[in-house]
Amino acid sequence: MALSRRIFLGGMTSAAVLGVTQQWTASAQDGTPVAVESASPVAEMGGDPGYAIARVRVLPNEDLNEAIVPHVLHRFLPSIEVVPGFRGYVFANHYDDPAATITLTLTDDEASAAASDDAAQSFVDGLDPRLSVETPMAERGPLRIFRATDRGADELPPFLNGCQLTIRNRVSAPDADMEAVIALASEGLVPMLAEMDGFVLYVWMQIEGGRVAINIWETAEQLAAGDTAVSEWVAQNTVNTTVGDPIVNSGPIIYASMPGII
Repeated sequence: MALSRRIFLGGMTSAAVLGVTQQWTASAQDGTPVAVESASPVAEMGGDPGYAIARVRVLPNEDLNEAIVPHVLHRFLPSIEVVPGFRGYVFANHYDDPAATITLTLTDDEASAAASDDAAQSFVDGLDPRLSVETPMAERGPLRIFRATDRGADELPPFLNGCQLTIRNRVSAPDADMEAVIALASEGLVPMLAEMDGFVLYVWMQIEGGRVAINIWETAEQLAAGDTAVSEWVAQNTVNTTVGDPIVNSGPIIYASMPGII
């Protein structure tokens, strides 16, 4: 799938803004930008993240959505990178709505997720009134499955720019044995996906009344192959554990930061 001008410029802006590990703030005396070192605690942490936040944000129109991208990367991302327990952030465009973006925040636990939420709300509250934000999808919950590629960052597109992100919300059947579902997916589905070409990340988040599956693949073709594999596996193993069709949000990644993970 060809990158649009908006996606390409978003990636270039990301690289320019976040290619350094500094946060820029304005001096109270003269308004001069001052470099402040951002000492994220991520590098000292090990193991997999334990919590996640997934959102879809919608701006009034496509132009405003494009305009906010560098501001998110320049102001918001540094503010959550220093939250204790921060583990990663993914920022993507939305295929179905050019005025929307998809985000994924990874943290160590519920407390760090709550702190990241507070930072997000503070950022939204401080936006220019013209950038009124709607949030049609916001999920937060513990990670029951987390599997990242074994490849290093140097083997993947820089900042995962142009990789494909998909988030699926499913409602669980009232009598579903979620522990059994998680065990089945962990033992069967996840190892299969991890061996496929272009696999980057699979995350399974438990939410009240359901689950959210998050996939990242390198290309649209590899995403389609992964989707087919998931559909076939679900049909054979867990089709009776959900109700109705999943709600799907997907799009190309603008920028991703997952230090110590990818």
